[in-house]
Amino acid sequence: MPFALLKYGLNNDYPFEKDADLPAPTALKRRYDVVIIGGGGHGVATAYYLAKYHGITNVAVLEKGYL
Repeated sequence: MPFALLKYGLNNDYPFEKDADLPAPTALKRRYDVVIIGGGGHGVATAYYLAKYHGITNVAVLEKGYL
């Protein structure tokens, strides 16, 4: 089971439906103060609390699909 999931995750034919109303992805900056890998609930919450309580706003949240 875990190997099948890994094989599916690394497949380039990921069934991602692109919505026409979504903005185009922007280019990455050369430097960030914090890079968070994974835009799930924990990743986005970490970025939020870093900005709200610590003033760190130069944060990149990386995710395979659109957030």
